[in-house]
Amino acid sequence: MNNTPSVEDFDVLIVGAGISGIGAAYHLQQQCPDKRYVILESQAGFGGTWRTHRYPGIRSDSDLFTFGYGFKPWMGKPIATAGEILSYMGEVIEENQLAQHIRYQHAIASAAWDSAAQRWSIEATNRATGEAVHIRAKFLWMCQGYYRHSEGYTPEWPGMANFKGMVVHPQTWPEGLDLTGKQVVVIGSGATAATLIPSIAGQCAHVTMLQRSPTFFITGRNANELADTLRQLDIPSEWTHEIVRRKVLFDQAAFVR
Repeated sequence: MNNTPSVEDFDVLIVGAGISGIGAAYHLQQQCPDKRYVILESQAGFGGTWRTHRYPGIRSDSDLFTFGYGFKPWMGKPIATAGEILSYMGEVIEENQLAQHIRYQHAIASAAWDSAAQRWSIEATNRATGEAVHIRAKFLWMCQGYYRHSEGYTPEWPGMANFKGMVVHPQTWPEGLDLTGKQVVVIGSGATAATLIPSIAGQCAHVTMLQRSPTFFITGRNANELADTLRQLDIPSEWTHEIVRRKVLFDQAAFVR
């Protein structure tokens, strides 16, 4: 009796079904339609960071004209909520029949290159069943992002064990957390803090941002006047998306210089 686990062969294995992984799958299908590919995603659904993070007010920290896909014009406001981004990604998956290529709850344990076979050998686990999964691929496309989705980083500070309050990480924000009357300290001043604080300020007694170095913000409406004007003129959505994208990139480059 042969108990050797079966091995599946693909031309391409894409790691992650977030913004990058879904975009990679679309372009692979368009440019190399003859290639067999699979997407392994450790979470229970697509979305990457937009699925992992559930803290109040979660939204993009850059405009969707540059963050979104060039092949699917963004029709909403420049800064989008996590829910809007997930909906947008869901449309991309459905419109391009990508779902059949995605395997959720598949965590990769190792990937090794076999020079003799000219293949990657990937060992993974199907978290839903506990089964081991063995895949060979000619090309390994890493679209896993930079978050450790299983557990966000929390430093150890002296005396933390004696702290009587609650320590909450954005990646594991408790559902229904009640901050009424609480004194809250948010550590950091980046995109997460800038999103979180306005969303909880009206609930808690007081909130303090504790920052190592200052972050600079520009206030403004969540709108793009050029995009609004082009839409009013009934300019094709593909043109509008590309024109606004180029204008945003031009303005950002000029601002940085």
